[in-house]
Amino acid sequence: MVAAYVIGGNGIIGGIPGTSVENRDLLLLGEGDQVNAVSHTGPFRFLLFTGKPLREPVAWGGPIVMNTQEELKQAFLEYRNGIFIREKQVKKPAGD
Repeated sequence: MVAAYVIGGNGIIGGIPGTSVENRDLLLLGEGDQVNAVSHTGPFRFLLFTGKPLREPVAWGGPIVMNTQEELKQAFLEYRNGIFIREKQVKKPAGD
């Protein structure tokens, strides 16, 4: 899956004539191995995101995303109790 978020200028992404995007537009593209982008006038800047779809269930609640409603409830409980994000101690390899 590919997504593009325009951060400046305007143009065409994905090669579909007549489909113009401009600043703050988000475009979701299908699968493939290349992306074509053409500027209409001047600089055209965008962020390109790619990744393999997880195809997992999604439970969304405000800023928290989990896989199930039960996980989401647990996450909010941990958030309210101040333990949602825990600092993890990282062991350094011997000799450092």
